[in-house]
Amino acid sequence: MHRGFLLVLLLSGLLLGSGDTDCPAYPYSQRVADAKRRDNARVFASFSAQAHARRAPLAAPIPASANFIDDFIFGRMAADGVNPAPLTSDAEFLRRVSVDLTGRIPSPEKVDSFLQDTNSAKRAKLIDDLMASEAFVDNWTLFYANLFQVTSGYYNYVSIGARNKFNGYLREFIQNDRSYQDVTRELISAAGDNTSMGPANFSVRSYQQGEPIQDTWDTLTDAITVSLLGTKTICISCHDGRGHLEPINLFLSTHKRTQFWQQSAFLSRMQFDVIPMDAFHQQNRMVIVDRSVGDYSATTNGGPRPPRFGGPYTPTYIYSGETPKSGNWRVELARLITSDRQFARAATNYIWAHMFTTGIVDPPDGWDMARIDPGNPPADGLLQPTDPVLMEALANEFIESNYSVRHMIKLIANSNAYQLSSKYGDGWNSAYALYFAKHFSRRLSAEELYDAVADATMTTVPMFVDGYDHPLYHAGQLPDPTEPRTNGSIQTFLNNFGRGNYWQVARNSTSTVLQVLYLMNDFFVNYRTFGTGNGSWDTRVALLLQSTPDDKAAVRQLFLATLGRPPSDAEAAAAMKNRGAFTRDQWLSDVQWALLNKLDFIFNY
Repeated sequence: MHRGFLLVLLLSGLLLGSGDTDCPAYPYSQRVADAKRRDNARVFASFSAQAHARRAPLAAPIPASANFIDDFIFGRMAADGVNPAPLTSDAEFLRRVSVDLTGRIPSPEKVDSFLQDTNSAKRAKLIDDLMASEAFVDNWTLFYANLFQVTSGYYNYVSIGARNKFNGYLREFIQNDRSYQDVTRELISAAGDNTSMGPANFSVRSYQQGEPIQDTWDTLTDAITVSLLGTKTICISCHDGRGHLEPINLFLSTHKRTQFWQQSAFLSRMQFDVIPMDAFHQQNRMVIVDRSVGDYSATTNGGPRPPRFGGPYTPTYIYSGETPKSGNWRVELARLITSDRQFARAATNYIWAHMFTTGIVDPPDGWDMARIDPGNPPADGLLQPTDPVLMEALANEFIESNYSVRHMIKLIANSNAYQLSSKYGDGWNSAYALYFAKHFSRRLSAEELYDAVADATMTTVPMFVDGYDHPLYHAGQLPDPTEPRTNGSIQTFLNNFGRGNYWQVARNSTSTVLQVLYLMNDFFVNYRTFGTGNGSWDTRVALLLQSTPDDKAAVRQLFLATLGRPPSDAEAAAAMKNRGAFTRDQWLSDVQWALLNKLDFIFNY
């Protein structure tokens, strides 16, 4: 959080008063998402009640269950008379799971091999092969780097070396399948020099420059609850929830600022020592120390938040009322969070949202703890989880696997629920979305799209990153959104497609007209389609001109490499239609350009 945003909070609180129903800590997009979620819950509740009364017969057989996920998903569909989409084709599945697990599109050789394989267990083997790859480690390191906002672009407190340590720490967690519970404990309680202690940078990312230390504790408290529990608590750091949060979060609407300060008090014995690393303070080291004494009290310097009052406040866990059992309050906070069942729910829901495009609770960082228990529903009866029983089963599985992220990813990928087609056909009802009755497509992330363009056209280039003894070749390997600092063209591509910077600009995977125009017209993309190459660059079109004299075979190779499938008869005919009007070089270049601009290249189905 930065000063400008907090001033907005303060002014909103002063001018709008207790009647404000739009908490300014929640941006407009978040409020829209929350309103949509509530509307969906109403539609679903109504549809489900009518379905039980109607008991409509299914028009098609339910797919077999591959694991308990399918038992829940398909069992509920069968009970409510909801027909699922058919299973994906092999080509659709190959591309989907390759992008979701590794962030990379499959090679044409892999597409050909997979489509020709007649082994009934080939999908399970593919999942195993992808999860054993370095690309899997790259992709899920990036996933958690996004969640924990790893960057050296936050003021000058996270140096390039510190960033590399944090990124390496997350990479080792994925590589070795370390218990997420252990990793979380380390993130919350890490102390020492952030240039040598990777997890210490999780706390440093919340350091508030020039503000009272309470602002750092409060910002870090929200970062912890959002990333580890899926709940936003920042609203009640500035004002009580009553009269503000009822339409947004029932749980927080019953809580006061003083209760947030009690939660934040777990961090109040942290001390941040800033040590310059150069004469001009371009980069700093941050040393985190835990004092044996300290508390959370009001300060005469209120900072950008409304003035604090009272205190000292005793550390009290906001979700259960528990207090520390020892004087090491951050270790106690780590214990409370990782033993909280919500920790397992939120962690699995973040993974589910990545794999299914939408969470069981969606958005996955917007949990309302007053709306999750079907045994104790709120007055309006609207629950957040689309399937509360499945959500609890997934949490149980995560706990029993010793909090193994790899185990949950593999479980989800192998389910037939994940492997449903994104094409439903006639009869789609909006209520079916909450049954996960089909797969939902998503636009490739900025890194995925850049890597897809580079892989499809065979135009990967080295990217040099400070502190690395070797170049990187894929955007999904970059350690933070400031890279590659030595290649502005790649940075421009990634920024145009919503990479953001985890600070002033949020990550965004929605499509824009600018992106369409950029992909169609920018030379940085277009020259990758040229058949003659560009300078010392080679391209896939240039290779096909030399190695594949048969035109139809060349078109097929471009489809395999770019879309992960052979062309349909109609597509092949369309590609061949203007063959005689251009040189072979120009014609193949145009086919490659057209494929890069197809929706099924830009989206993962």
